[in-house]
Amino acid sequence: MAPAIEAITVSAERTEVDNEITLTASVKDDETPVDQLKFEWKADAGTFSGEGASAKWRAPKDIKTPADYPITLTVTEAYGTPDSSGARRQNVATATAPVIRVHDSPKELGDLSLQFLSDFANSSIPADMCVRDFTDSCRGKAEERVDIQDNRVHFDIISSSLTLRGVSVGSNGLNANMTVACSFTSKVKVCDPGDKSCVVGDVGTARGDCLLTGKYEEKRWWLCDSHFLGRLTGPMRAFFGRP
Repeated sequence: MAPAIEAITVSAERTEVDNEITLTASVKDDETPVDQLKFEWKADAGTFSGEGASAKWRAPKDIKTPADYPITLTVTEAYGTPDSSGARRQNVATATAPVIRVHDSPKELGDLSLQFLSDFANSSIPADMCVRDFTDSCRGKAEERVDIQDNRVHFDIISSSLTLRGVSVGSNGLNANMTVACSFTSKVKVCDPGDKSCVVGDVGTARGDCLLTGKYEEKRWWLCDSHFLGRLTGPMRAFFGRP
């Protein structure tokens, strides 16, 4: 009879690029001791180390993430008298481990931040499109949508500059903070009634740091909220929302 692969456990079902996961198989065979069986672990990418019922899989790097990797285990029992070529008859069993979700969290979060701010800097992109990567579980999504809608009414963004300064992922792997050096040069197109300091056509620049937060849920990273840290003067004082 073929070996019985009763279970395969993994040390984690989510990891980062170039990090290791430990896989452990529970195998029984009525005829052959487990340490005499052949174990072969396979995945579409990455590398394995160790032999037998326990092995380590190192996730690949330089890949597009997030990505899911199924890992299979083939256990072979050789038995009987070798034939003229030295081969013996075989019983083979195959099973699949839980799928491993691989992330490059700093890159994913940096890309999300820059994409959002790039969309915001294009005054022709609607607010709903700008906040598509914000999670509904954070109040920041609704607040951001309102601020962008207000910005679209009052300003035309002429140019922008965005530079990712840093990404920090929390030790629990569920929260993150991102900082982007940002500047937006804009022209006032609508003034609120009674605002005598506002002049249609005035041009100004908001320059500082855009601070964003990230949240991990539903097997991916989302944006949670964003804030601007810098000085807003003259025509730009209401650029990120009405006072």
